[in-house]
Amino acid sequence: MKKVLVLLLALGFVLTGISTVVAAPPQDITIDVIQSQTRYFPDGTVMHHVGPFTTTFDLRLTGNVLHGEFEYSPTVTDLRANKFVLVHRGDGRWELRMGSPHYTSPYSGLTIIEYWEGYLTLDENFNLVDGSFKQWAYCSSSNTTDHYAYAIKGVPPKRGLWCLNWSIYTYIPVP
Repeated sequence: MKKVLVLLLALGFVLTGISTVVAAPPQDITIDVIQSQTRYFPDGTVMHHVGPFTTTFDLRLTGNVLHGEFEYSPTVTDLRANKFVLVHRGDGRWELRMGSPHYTSPYSGLTIIEYWEGYLTLDENFNLVDGSFKQWAYCSSSNTTDHYAYAIKGVPPKRGLWCLNWSIYTYIPVP
């Protein structure tokens, strides 16, 4: 009986120590990066390149998750679901997780739906090692091709929508 009581007390101390570590207060983190973007037509031909230029990820760390929010340029209206998380997967790799941001296009007036995936690799001090995001832009309107003649229906990962373009963003450290 005495051994069980000692084991229960020891287990209680261990769990208290773990819960203290897990319950660490949120921490704001700013990561300066050099970003480049290549945008493609749905068929894979290059539309244009942007960058390289310096930008910043303003994130909030809670546990093993970094929280952030995408901003758009030019400004879009009715922006929804633009918040994201980066989930720590070990070896410094943080995988991007988010819903499907959508907004009204300033060019066509149609609702644009996006799908994102990617990662950032960070060192133990949250300095960027490298990273890459992929973004697809889709539209579900019946008159999509009136505004985007090059749109193709059925491009993965969202096969039922009209793909307008896709981009690859690369991130390298600021020297």
